[in-house]
Amino acid sequence: MKVLVPLDFSKEAEKALEFAKKHGWSVIVLHVLEESMLEKVYPWFSKPGMDFKKFVEERLREVEKELEKYDAEKRIVKTGKCWKAIIETAEEEGVDMIVMTERGSGAVEMQEFVLGSCAEKVARHAKKPVLIVR
Repeated sequence: MKVLVPLDFSKEAEKALEFAKKHGWSVIVLHVLEESMLEKVYPWFSKPGMDFKKFVEERLREVEKELEKYDAEKRIVKTGKCWKAIIETAEEEGVDMIVMTERGSGAVEMQEFVLGSCAEKVARHAKKPVLIVR
């Protein structure tokens, strides 16, 4: 079985990866850089004179390197809305299931309180089965 495991580098999210590996499933890991969060942290974490595009490119390289530590068949980094990128990647990669945790360390915005968490949106909108690991 081939599964997609979204990771935000938190210990909580890594539980989904451990669960998938324990079952012997083929794993694709995905990290999504939320565009809205990149825009918010850009002024604080960019280098002087760095434009936004360069900042995003640098962050993508950093995340790709960070993903190398995970034992997976494939590692993917995308930018966009978390839940949309997870669903799109699941379809593109032809996975059998999405395995994720209920909560990670992602920043919580007021919109999430009103509309629901990333995991809830994935579970609601994905065409693939979604397994929530607690």
